[in-house]
Order: sequence, then C-alpha cells, then structure tokens
Amino acid sequence: MYQDNLNSNNNYWDPNPKADADAQELAVRLGALCRVYEQTDRVLTQDPIQVNVVDGGPAPAWSDGKDIYINKNQIEDFDIEELVQINGLNYHELAHHLYSPRKGTSMMQWIIENESRSPGYLSAANVLEDQRIETLLVARYPAITPYLTKTVIRWLADSPETMQTNYVAIRGRQYLPMELRIAFRDMFFMPELISVAAEIIDEYRTLHFPKEYSRAQELIQRFKEEVLDKIGVMNPPDGGPSGCGDRNPVALGRPEAGKAQQRDAERAKGMCNPEPEFTHKPDEPGTGDDDTGLREDDDLDVNKPPSSNHGGGNGGDHFVPPTTTQEALDARDTTSQPTSAGTGHAPSLGGIPDNVAQIMEDIEQSIYNRKDVQTDVKTKQRVIIGGDGKHDDNIRRGKYDLVRAPMPVITSARRFARELERLRQECEPIWNREMPAGRINVQRIIKGCDITEAFDRWEEGVEGTNIEAIMLIDRSGSMGSNNNDMRASEAAYVVKRAMEQIKAPVTIYSFDNKAELVADRTQRADKLNLPFIYGNGGTDPETALIASERLLKSSRAKTKILFLVTDGQFSHTVNDEIIKRLNSMGVITVMVMIAGDSEMAYLTDHYSRRSEDMFHQCSISGVVSTAEDLLPFAKQVVTNTIKQSLRR
Repeated sequence: MYQDNLNSNNNYWDPNPKADADAQELAVRLGALCRVYEQTDRVLTQDPIQVNVVDGGPAPAWSDGKDIYINKNQIEDFDIEELVQINGLNYHELAHHLYSPRKGTSMMQWIIENESRSPGYLSAANVLEDQRIETLLVARYPAITPYLTKTVIRWLADSPETMQTNYVAIRGRQYLPMELRIAFRDMFFMPELISVAAEIIDEYRTLHFPKEYSRAQELIQRFKEEVLDKIGVMNPPDGGPSGCGDRNPVALGRPEAGKAQQRDAERAKGMCNPEPEFTHKPDEPGTGDDDTGLREDDDLDVNKPPSSNHGGGNGGDHFVPPTTTQEALDARDTTSQPTSAGTGHAPSLGGIPDNVAQIMEDIEQSIYNRKDVQTDVKTKQRVIIGGDGKHDDNIRRGKYDLVRAPMPVITSARRFARELERLRQECEPIWNREMPAGRINVQRIIKGCDITEAFDRWEEGVEGTNIEAIMLIDRSGSMGSNNNDMRASEAAYVVKRAMEQIKAPVTIYSFDNKAELVADRTQRADKLNLPFIYGNGGTDPETALIASERLLKSSRAKTKILFLVTDGQFSHTVNDEIIKRLNSMGVITVMVMIAGDSEMAYLTDHYSRRSEDMFHQCSISGVVSTAEDLLPFAKQVVTNTIKQSLRR
C-alpha cells in the first residue's frame, strides 16, 4: 500500500494504428480486468472503489485506502496462474480497504510519533496488520483462501533472501496449509524468539478496531522490541505479498465499523488452525519419545504424508462475488458456523527443510486443480479476453449499409474540419512578435523600432485539440420515425470525419438492448459514404457505456468526450452509476435528447413525478426537436471545449 501520485487513468494507446495493434488489444483487456475487479469490490464494500492497472510502481499492488492499483508488470498472459495471483493481490488490498486503521487515527498517530524517535514501529505494525486484515477477510469469505494462498506463496518463493525470517510474517496467516507454516518455522534462524512472536501474533491477528487500539499498540511495541529488534536490521522479514513492510499509513477512505470488524474477528477465532507447539531448537534433539520435536500428547502420525487439501475450505466453497449490495450484506452478517481455513500437516523435524520449494509447488498445483478456482478463472477470462454477453468488451461490429452521404453533409464535414483546424493552429506553440516584453529582437532594435515592439515572446500553446470522443447512437425502433436514425447517422459521420482533421479519434457505438460497433477509433471515415444506423430495437445503453468507460480509461487524450444520443427513456440504476464514474474520471458526458414539444412535455412530467434526472447525471445536456439539429449541438460542444482551453 503506497500513496504515490500515479495517474489512475493510465493508457497504452499509440496513435499509430499499425504499431498499436497489440498495445490496443492489451489496453482493452486491462480495462476489462479493472472492471471485473472493480465491480466485485464495489459490491463487497459498498464504496466507489476504482481498480486501476498502472505502468510500473513500487509494488505488485497497493491501495491508498480509497482505490486499488495493480502493477501492469504482473500481467502478461491472463492464464490461470496469473489470474489467481491477481485475485489474491486484489483481495489483499481489499482487506486493507476494509480493516486498516487510517492515518488520522490515534493508533496510527502513536505509531508515527514513535517511529520518529525509534525506527521500527511502522514495520512492526505493518507486519502484524497484514496478518490481521487477511485473517478477518478470510473469516468473512473463507473461499477466497486459495487466492491469498497463491499470492503468499509467490511472495515467499520470490524472497529467498528472507526465508529464514519470514515465519513471523506468516504465523498469523492460519489459512495457509500447516506444512508450509511449519517448514518456515523450522527455517527460522532464531528459534528462541518463536514463543514470544507466536504469543504476540496469535493475539493481534483477531483484534478488532477501534475498540482495541490500545492493546494493539502494546503488542506492536512488544513485537518491535522483543522480536524485530532482536532479528536485526540485516535480517528483517520481507514486507508481504504487496511489499507492505515499509508502506505509509493509509490516508483515504474509511474502514469497516467496529461491530463489523468484531463479528469477523469472532469468526476468525472459530477458524483457528494452530500449529503444534514448537519445543526445541533446530540444533537440539527433540523432547518427545520419537525425537521428532513433537510433544508426547500431540498424537500425530509422522509417517502420514502431508495433506493434499491445500488452500483451505473445501472444493465446493467457490467464492461467487455478490452481485448486489444486499447479497454482500447478507454474506457479511451470516451466522453460519465458520469453516476451517488452513488444512494439512507436516511434523516439525528441526533443521532447514530441503523440500520447501516442493511443498510450495505442490500447494500451487493443488490450487490450480481445484474445480472452483478453474471455474472462477474461466469466468474472468471470458470477460477479459473473449467478452461475455452484456459485459462484452470486444463488442461485435454491426452490419450497416454504406449509403451515399448527401452533399450538404459532406460540405458540413469539410467546414467543421476547417474550423477545428483553425482552432488547432491557435493551440500550437508560437512566437508572438513585436511584444512589449519577452526576448529582445536585436534586428528590430537596430532598425529603430518603438520599445513596446522590441520583444518576441514564445507561447507554449495548449493541448486543446488533444481530444478523444465516443458517440453512442440510439437505434431503437422509435428512432426510425421522422428519419431520426438517418439524421443521427449523418451527424456521427460529420463529427468523426471532421475530428480526423485534428487527429482526434472518434469511436461510434450503436445500442438497442445490446451494443454494436459502428466505427472504431482507428478507422477513417469514408469520403463519400456513411454507415446507416437504422432504428429497430429497444433502448438500453448499458453495454455501450461499459465499453466506453473501458476505452476512455485507456486513453491518453487530455480531453475525453462522450455523446449519448437518444429519443427515449432507459434504466437509471446501472447506467447512471457508470455515467457518474465517467464524470469522476473527468470525461465530458453529453446527452442529447431528441424530442418534440409533446414528447418533451410528457418526459418532463414523468421525471419530475419520479424525482429522477432526465439526463442521467450527464454534465452537459440538451434537447433537439429532430436529429437534424444534433449536428450543430455536437459541433458547439467540441468547439467550446477547445476554446475554453485557449482561455485558460
């Protein structure tokens, strides 16, 4: 968890379509991946979390307490190994979002003050806190265990230099298979610290905040002084799956209320799967009858092979993320008996195990073999790679007849293009000559010019024409009346063709109850023909809005505009939420309602009685009597946007 000032609207688009094919495909998939996790996280937390994939960064994933960031370097193939890992990273950061105390709390202020006097308090808090938050989240949703397990194993395997100290960072993760925890316990290079570390970690992992802040501070101080200080700065445990050891306190957002944390902590106590007590040092013989290091009353079969049920829970505990807030609340408040999180056992034999790599490999493979994990990954792959029905990111191209563009339409496109070109030139950097201040022009001085005309000043210009636009055209049956579908087709054609003059990409989608691609961002408009978006279906822009959100998230353009053209009503619940997210991203959302006087009177009365926004939260709205008036409206929005940037 870090708080670097990284841009959440990262982009992998290159304006060269040939060089950009692979990058654009990746951008599409990354946008879909963000949406998959974002949707789940928002339902689980009831918070407007944004999930972002960013170029590089300080860790595999992090959170500022409000949004979640995933390092693009973690993503290449979207295969089962990769998606299980990303699942785990997302759930780890979600645990921070739900449970980590924020920077302004008394507990974190105490840690910060003590850290300034005696470094080590922050690391001690982070190591303990990572184990607590994962414990509480697994208690709430036991079936996420295999994903967190995979993430922890990847971290452990990638940190061989800290294998001899990482036991104190996994002791509290009791959802992990027993044999893994015992293997790292046997590798711990200061076994005399195990008992005190275990005592502190076992209590801290089920604390609930804010009620137990004071006790947490006592345990953090003990852990720092009695464990980490003795391990020493040369051998600190690693920071955890997301490199959290040195993270700054979470500053944004708000964690779960105390009662919710308390319920999860009580569940966690019921899921406790502790290891057999460690009773000897690696270089000493065991104290039990069989010299295995077990106590006489452990009653464990040392010849029994380790359990193959790695990853916790049973194979039927497939975690299906809730799709509604109520489902999330029901899952949160469940009173069902907790199930065991971590399972499996390996006897503690002392010394450094020579099969740790094999243990981790076996656990990973058992996770990949789980039917529930395979089902979950395939579901995500369908959305991220292949699309999946209503949430399809790779919207199919519709079959639209090319019709000859009327000459007035072609002329309008040329005029609009010339107007945009003039505005583009105004945005370009330029030398303003004969100015009263700036860089002196020696030649002009020699010729005896007035002092008020002796200088030249360089104007940097603005990015006013660095624009990307998307047009969503309603193709419902009612659009066929009064030729509104044809007029809307002409307006979309003019906007796209004109904006090509300033190298501003425009994507056109049509929608009825599904969405179709009319023209993609790299496709140039034909000089004489336009696609006829005929009206023939219902009215639901959800799929098109989802695709637009994905595309605009991956855009580098400084100014992003979304036009939504319709002549009817559509659902508010989901569509308004998407439009609000676009507004929060800085997208200029424009809705144009095609309605005559009688239709407008009905709509005004209908929406006022329902206390709903007729324009669905769009930042700019307008009403035109026919689609013929759509073009002047769209031109005005584009040109005003550019002119405003010139005035800044």
